[in-house]
Amino acid sequence: MHLYSKLMLAASLFLLPLSVMSETFDTDSTDVQTTEESWVKRNLKKLKTFVDTRAVRRANPDYLELPKYGWRVAVTSNFAGIGASVKGHNIPTYQSINVDMHSNLSGQTSILVGYRSLSLSYSFDMAKGYSSDFNLSCLNSQFGIEYRSHTTYGLHGTLDATATPQTLPVNKNDTRLRATIINGYYVFNSRKYSLPAAMKQSLIQKRSAGSLTAYGVILSAKLTSKNGTLSKMLGGLKQIEFYQAAVGLGYGYNYTPNRGRLLIHASAAPLIVFYNKNFLTADAAIPLPDGSSYNTEISKEVSAKHHYFLTGVARASVFYTFNPHFYIGSNALINDIRFDSASGVEMRMDDWIVNATLGFRF
Repeated sequence: MHLYSKLMLAASLFLLPLSVMSETFDTDSTDVQTTEESWVKRNLKKLKTFVDTRAVRRANPDYLELPKYGWRVAVTSNFAGIGASVKGHNIPTYQSINVDMHSNLSGQTSILVGYRSLSLSYSFDMAKGYSSDFNLSCLNSQFGIEYRSHTTYGLHGTLDATATPQTLPVNKNDTRLRATIINGYYVFNSRKYSLPAAMKQSLIQKRSAGSLTAYGVILSAKLTSKNGTLSKMLGGLKQIEFYQAAVGLGYGYNYTPNRGRLLIHASAAPLIVFYNKNFLTADAAIPLPDGSSYNTEISKEVSAKHHYFLTGVARASVFYTFNPHFYIGSNALINDIRFDSASGVEMRMDDWIVNATLGFRF
């Protein structure tokens, strides 16, 4: 055998085990990769099944069904506003005070991406204004929770005082109102009636149905005066701050005249406020030994005029589904908020939001 042939044979014998090892390693790597892909696909399928099942858990298929396409994208225009009034009785120097205010219409655009009852949205201002609004919700057919925070500097209106000959204006930026509202609900007839079908279009209401619905609300609100004259007219009052918790039982109904293509919803619930903490912050002059005074702010808790009182929440919506892909609609939410103190300060606030939505399922 020639020397060249011997060297080639020796090289082949040396490289053969490496080649076998390389093929074995590649095969094992492919098997591991295939196993990982199978594990991912398997668990994604389990997650999808879980979400689909939870979305129609215990639902009657004659009344409620999942849309053909689970994913959805929606563009929503949100319009929100606040109306507020403050009354003061037996205030030194100014006697009775009545302040009526309302906010500018606040507009936002929201982009939503969701699968079934799960959704994620991002909102941005359509134009620079005096208000900001943040919303977050997790809605199911049987129960759900919504979080909303609304801040506005745009309240404006008039101030009437018994001791003054004319009405005084309240301008934008004179006050700041910040309200945070958490709404929770429980639907008793969740087999046939769905609140998310009316508000989020994550389910299809095939036949008309209604249900008693239990509500729980946690509220915090703070009205701050940024105008010294306004504060002085209110007896030095600079801030009204209150915290409430309420429960109630209401009724909602979904009307679907054509197997769910058109859906008209209305619901309302009176609420009993059972927890109420209120604080007033005012300017105060503390006399000093030398006869001068020290000006400061004093915040104190004030007792409510009534231990229990009524408030309420109401909703309405209209949606139309053109085909399995496209739908359009509008919904609205309003909260009635009030506070009466034993010392003569009363506050009323109507907090509302209206949405116009164009959605696409895929």
